[in-house]
Amino acid sequence: MTDQPHEWRHRLGDVAPHLGIGIQLASTMALYVGLGWLVDRWQGTAPVFLIVGSVVGMVAFFFQVIRLAKVMGERGKQDKPEA
Repeated sequence: MTDQPHEWRHRLGDVAPHLGIGIQLASTMALYVGLGWLVDRWQGTAPVFLIVGSVVGMVAFFFQVIRLAKVMGERGKQDKPEA
């Protein structure tokens, strides 16, 4: 029973990088949508900047996914032993 907290910490350590990636991607999208919403409120324009913020957020999201895929691919190549 004493090694259960140790096992929990070990599993959390394995999952932490993936949680970080998910939070990073979600916050990228939320940032641009939130900025669009704030500009709409400030300028009194209906959903114009919200839509623009959503589109810019999606583009930034996909660039982020591509960048992260490249980084993870390079890490995978470094982790594999050469045959």
